Amino acid sequence: MSQGNQALSHDDSAVLKHMDMYQGIITRMAGNSAACKKWCIPFVTAILAYVVTKPELRVAYIQVLVVAPVLIFYLLDAYYLKLENQFRKGFSHSAKLIQNDDFHKENLFAMKPMGGEVEFWIKGITSPSTWPVYIGMLALIVLAYAIVEGWFTL
Repeated sequence: MSQGNQALSHDDSAVLKHMDMYQGIITRMAGNSAACKKWCIPFVTAILAYVVTKPELRVAYIQVLVVAPVLIFYLLDAYYLKLENQFRKGFSHSAKLIQNDDFHKENLFAMKPMGGEVEFWIKGITSPSTWPVYIGMLALIVLAYAIVEGWFTL
């Protein structure tokens, strides 16, 4: 076997750094997903408060000014979750190669999201960490709108 095609050891510093970089990417994607939720709630609250104080805007712009940002943040959150899951799959693939002594120099630092796009989009959109938050937010927007419009009183 030639020197260039030899499998790298699991305790090689380059292999460890490779796996650390994957962990860093996964952590960053998870942080971005959480940031979507942290930004969406005050953003929508501020817009909703503004729309409620302007009766002329209530009907005409409620969908655009309040609902659209929720949907945008939902899709952005699902996108980060999709990437996180794809990088987790890449991490698992690298770990399996390392475990089987089949990890070579050409595998080093080739960090690409792995897996099907559609599969992971669906997983991101239907994840319990995304849909309850954004569907719940949309439900609260509808409730607030119904109260302001006098559909019912609490």
